[in-house]
Amino acid sequence: MPEWLNATLASDASEGEGVLPHDILPLRPDSLMVGPAYVALMSQDDNLSVREVLANLPAPGTVLVVAGASTSRTATIGGLMALEMQNGGIAGLVTDGLVRDSREIREMGFAVWCRGVTPTAPKKNGPAIVGGTVSIGGKVIRDGDLVIADDDGVVIWPQERIPELLARAEARLKQDNERLARLRMQKP
Repeated sequence: MPEWLNATLASDASEGEGVLPHDILPLRPDSLMVGPAYVALMSQDDNLSVREVLANLPAPGTVLVVAGASTSRTATIGGLMALEMQNGGIAGLVTDGLVRDSREIREMGFAVWCRGVTPTAPKKNGPAIVGGTVSIGGKVIRDGDLVIADDDGVVIWPQERIPELLARAEARLKQDNERLARLRMQKP
């Protein structure tokens, strides 16, 4: 994917479709992540599904999207799991849940978008559902959909629309750059 692609352009290209809830924010400022989704569904306060992902890692560069934790009071991952993911080639994590060991995760540079932080560890009883389709904030995310995440939020593009949406985003970038050039020329 091109380096210029960001959440704002992705949202504009899709007319706001696929934008995840605004409370899912980057753990570390100045983060940008673009990659194909690999999804997992966790039970409330239970991250066995994330363990399953770590046991059978997806392709390098994949973004792990963990849903089902919008009411969880425990962490989706902590520092050790983040390091396992990073070492396994996972580009980052998007979750409607919480994380712990936030300072460690920020310091290691692992990209995480989440609802917040907690010191509380999760259970590991399951069930564990990995792969397929999940939903976060009413937005459907499937394995292979494109995740675009930065400081402004997270946008999901359906895999079958990526070429079309990329062309629309590039057209918007060109339009914005032309407008920016005109505005800069008008400076007093």
